[in-house]
Amino acid sequence: MGDPRDGRAYKAAVHAMLTVNDLCHLCGHHGARTGDHITSIKDWIAMYGTVDGVNNPGNLAPAHGTRGRIMNRCHTCGLLCNQSRGARSLAPSPRSRDW
Repeated sequence: MGDPRDGRAYKAAVHAMLTVNDLCHLCGHHGARTGDHITSIKDWIAMYGTVDGVNNPGNLAPAHGTRGRIMNRCHTCGLLCNQSRGARSLAPSPRSRDW
């Protein structure tokens, strides 16, 4: 099973999403240029046993982060939000900050 972020469908979904909205869903600042999986790929596979559907528009949200070799730090807070979150769930945890 390959990385679902390498395919044309992912790139098309992210492009379509970013033409409508560039507000990072993690820090709340404009200028996002990557797509973050709301349900991480790891959690998606655990729930459904497949990567099918992981790139659906309802599971993607704008975020600051790296896109290939292109860095897209937030110009306001300086974070690579998508990489800071990693594969952690968006659900609040008693040991981590709220995303």
